[in-house]
Amino acid sequence: MGPIVGIQELVSMLLRRGPVIAAVFVVGVLASLYQALSQPHSYEAITVIQLEPSMINGAAAGSAAAVSETAGRLRLIEQRLMSRSNVLDMIDRFEMFDGAEGMPTNEKIGLFRESVSVDFVPSMPGAPGGMSGISALILTVQADQPSTAADLANDMASQILEGDRETRAARLQDLIEALQDEGDRMDASIAASEGAAERFRDQNTDSLPSNIELLATERARLQDQRVTLARSRQSLERERLALQVADDTENEGTTVLQQLRKLEVDLAQARRSLPDDHPEVRRLSTAIEELRAGQYETTSPGVLQQIRLIDEQEAALQGEGTDIDRRLVEIDTAIAAMPQVAAQLEEFDRRRELLSAQRQAVAERLNAAQLDAQLIANDHGERMIVLERAAAPELPISSGRKRTAALGLAVSIFMALMAGFALEMANPVMRTSRQVERALGVAPIAVSRFRPTAAQLAANRTRNLQALSILGTGAIAGVMLILLQG
Repeated sequence: MGPIVGIQELVSMLLRRGPVIAAVFVVGVLASLYQALSQPHSYEAITVIQLEPSMINGAAAGSAAAVSETAGRLRLIEQRLMSRSNVLDMIDRFEMFDGAEGMPTNEKIGLFRESVSVDFVPSMPGAPGGMSGISALILTVQADQPSTAADLANDMASQILEGDRETRAARLQDLIEALQDEGDRMDASIAASEGAAERFRDQNTDSLPSNIELLATERARLQDQRVTLARSRQSLERERLALQVADDTENEGTTVLQQLRKLEVDLAQARRSLPDDHPEVRRLSTAIEELRAGQYETTSPGVLQQIRLIDEQEAALQGEGTDIDRRLVEIDTAIAAMPQVAAQLEEFDRRRELLSAQRQAVAERLNAAQLDAQLIANDHGERMIVLERAAAPELPISSGRKRTAALGLAVSIFMALMAGFALEMANPVMRTSRQVERALGVAPIAVSRFRPTAAQLAANRTRNLQALSILGTGAIAGVMLILLQG
């Protein structure tokens, strides 16, 4: 046969190959219908959970940090909810996949996770308690039984609520402990800094900037005292020199023998009233021996006593001057070190202010965390409430049956037509003048209409009846299959 390009030729081909086309079509439709009906019904239950922000710190709840913390906490709860151990526990508790004992555990877990979805609903811009945060959760569960879908959805909602409370309480407790530890550490740092500053002040008392006026006054006073001491020493020098000159003038006319006799008389008088070990007796004895040896000082005892006193005064004045000079050096050194000491003290002050500011921030965060913990304990903080509990669905959702049946119908029609075309190509016969003209390129000279015989007409009717019976049988089988599987 030639290519079929017209409706009449297509209808003719369908009538000629009707039984085969009908058989292929019926088999395909029945197979598709069985496959579609073999798929289990799926029921869907939905639970809606609303997030209510805290009314006390609602402004803070809408901050970027709070929004990020809430989103992270909900993601963590979702991950815990869909963990392997928790999924297996829910499968056992709700007796899911009981009819599939040979199904691998991983496949059960995969099917369960595909049948459950958690969708986060963002809050409206400008809504109380949020800025592009999360305002609600929609929990969708699919199961083969209505009650199982509803119970599973409500159970998972309860797990989400309980997990949220536990997670927030645990996070706040960890935060409170961390802030308390940080506060203790910063208190120790502040105490150490203040102790170091106090020790530094004790070690550099003279160099403290606050003592500049006292040091300047003390330096001026010491300088005046040093001048006065110099003048006093000069006066003592003049006094000693005057005594020595006067004594030398007095002793110019006295001989050594006269001095010896005078000392002997003084010694005899002293021995009458004083013991031999008295200092005066020893002094007079020593003077007589020195005079006899030619080494005795001719200065009179009174003058010697005055000179000795003057020497002692000079020694005292010299020691006082040395102390003044040493103190002046200390004052100059302290004043020179004042800029460095002031800079170090400023560094201590800056560090103390920084630590104090950080400690204040930690204290504020600790107070906020403790307030949040108290609100959670009293059920007044941010919380989740079940806005809509899942109810057992009355009708199953579209589980792909219609899609499978429609696709099978299309494939059956295509395969039936392909079977008819294949039979036509296996027995090519030109049956119309147009087919002859397309095949040979010339129009036939004469065309004689085909007149079937009585036997051919009977065969055609039998063929048509076979096709119709096949279609009818297929329809009945399809209805029975629907009734049995539905």
